[in-house]
Amino acid sequence: MHRKIEYFSKIETVENSLKKLYEIRKKVPDYEKYIKSWIYKDAAERNLHRAIEAIIDIGKMLISDKKLKIPESNREVFILLAENDLFPAEYLDLIFKMIGVRNIIVHSYDKIDDSVLYGILKKNLNDLKKILQILKEQI
Repeated sequence: MHRKIEYFSKIETVENSLKKLYEIRKKVPDYEKYIKSWIYKDAAERNLHRAIEAIIDIGKMLISDKKLKIPESNREVFILLAENDLFPAEYLDLIFKMIGVRNIIVHSYDKIDDSVLYGILKKNLNDLKKILQILKEQI
């Protein structure tokens, strides 16, 4: 029962973050408005980070529950899931890109590319929603 609560918490985090990201997308219909608003940019970065992080955590929990080998990286989480028919291989490239974006947000090695985050906001929210749905089906 405890594990189900952990899953539910992570799923709720992704769903809440996606809800906020969809709202931001509505409020900033064009790139110019996005880059002029530090509030929208910060909110988009934070919620994208939270959503991706929670998706990674769900993947790690599935690996643990299925008693698969311990992954050495976040990318390997999804490779292992795909190798064990728990995640579709055709989504690997997308999740790898999202993990890369998460790494940039978290580590802030350099200035975050606003155009990349805006592109995700405009084009990839449904992809994140689909990835969450795929993972939920494995729980």
